[in-house]
Amino acid sequence: PSAPTVGTITQPTCATATGSFTITNYNASNTYTFSPTGPTVSGTGVVTASAGTYTVTASANGCTSAASSSVTVNAQPATPAQPTLSTVTQPTCSTATGSFTITNYSASNTYTFSPTGPTVSGTGVVTASAGTYTVTASANGCTSAASSSVTVNAQPATPAQPTLSTVTQPTCSTATGSFTITNYSGSNTYTFSPTGPTVSGTGVVTASAGTYSVTASANGCTSVASSSVTVNAQPATPSAPTV
Repeated sequence: PSAPTVGTITQPTCATATGSFTITNYNASNTYTFSPTGPTVSGTGVVTASAGTYTVTASANGCTSAASSSVTVNAQPATPAQPTLSTVTQPTCSTATGSFTITNYSASNTYTFSPTGPTVSGTGVVTASAGTYTVTASANGCTSAASSSVTVNAQPATPAQPTLSTVTQPTCSTATGSFTITNYSGSNTYTFSPTGPTVSGTGVVTASAGTYSVTASANGCTSVASSSVTVNAQPATPSAPTV
């Protein structure tokens, strides 16, 4: 038989571990032998082979052809491992974004987030705004399975700076003064400096003599302090005249 001639190889893909090529002068009456062994040939001359470099001879009538030119089947391109993600570091009162780490990060991979938005550093640290994300890794034209999802919470809201009304000063008959937190919210905690005043469920503050500021806290965040207000000392009532 004539020496087999081989067609261009179709290399393995991310999804297919074997490659293929065709014996272009294939004859079904010949027997084809590969060196090294392993490839198989179909009834139409299509050869399926795993990674390696091969030649093929054709035999018939007790005679064997010269070997074909060699063909090389590449190894199947490696699909990156599914990314694994660490627990999220959530946004804080002073930081609008959260972060997490791709624990099996490889600088040779390209990482794609769904939905888009996060960025990944050269050490695998991901910075992301609020949202629920998955990530895939790509290399060699192959894409991994998606990671499990992680959720970055919204940045906790810092309460507004309290605004205070004009003080109602103590009177001859009332030892304490009062003022109102005009943007009062029942969901906030109010802290006075110095301590002492108390605030009602409607934002009315009762305070003895002193100069005060107040902060509002919620979600682990504390506002800027209010402007200060001064509660005067109770005016002194003269003693009863003696006659």
